[in-house]
Amino acid sequence: MRCVSRCFQCTEEKNRERLIYVLENYRRSGQNMGTAISTLKKNMTAVLNIVEYDFSNGPVEGINRRIKSLKRSCFGFRNLDNFRKRIALIRS
Repeated sequence: MRCVSRCFQCTEEKNRERLIYVLENYRRSGQNMGTAISTLKKNMTAVLNIVEYDFSNGPVEGINRRIKSLKRSCFGFRNLDNFRKRIALIRS
């Protein structure tokens, strides 16, 4: 089984110890995968939090994307109050 599928399997099963084992015992086979594994190792705390917790910042990032898209499409607002009103409109 490939390392990527093992990592996904560990996150789905919420198996923290096995994920640590898979990442620490990876044998370099390709440059791109080696880079990905070293990035995961560098951010080990965040990677292990994925396994432990069910929280996601996806909804917040979606709201931020909509606000930034609004700013780009409107070419600015006359005042901050109008901008806040428009954000309230896209949220509902």
